[in-house]
Amino acid sequence: MKRIIVIISCLGCTFCSPQMKLNKSKQIDILLETPGKLNGENDKMYTIINNSKESYIIDPFGFIGNSYWIVDGKKIEPADFFRGHYKRDDNELCKDDLIILNPSQKISTYINLDYYNKGIYDFSKQGNYILNVKSKHNRQNATLLGCDSYIKILESQGYRVLEDSIVAKIPFVK
Repeated sequence: MKRIIVIISCLGCTFCSPQMKLNKSKQIDILLETPGKLNGENDKMYTIINNSKESYIIDPFGFIGNSYWIVDGKKIEPADFFRGHYKRDDNELCKDDLIILNPSQKISTYINLDYYNKGIYDFSKQGNYILNVKSKHNRQNATLLGCDSYIKILESQGYRVLEDSIVAKIPFVK
């Protein structure tokens, strides 16, 4: 019986993917499987874990800072830029967009690590890519696109806006 358990345990670890912690907070973990895969889409699913007894509000577009891509050691410039502006001007949109993370909860979701990086990049070349990110999430950044009144309602109910930063060099492969 012990041999079967050992074999199952070994096989289980074969399929595990390493995850990189991207943020600085000890209460919340924001993780990404690494190396990330560049398959023509830049939308990656992140695992977010609440290690605390508090409930947090996270705006998936509330991380703002500076980010850029590097391929084989050289910074690459965007091929184009996204145009337009996203605005949430009613509480229903805020309910749909904002992430409410309850104590000990674990979710997989999309977040934008740097809302101000509107670049569209050419990932057609084979190589080792790195996304270099320095960004912050706080109450001010979480309300730039709207939701101030909705966040005030949540805060009055005991929820906290995540105060955190991301400083990471995230490897991707093509």
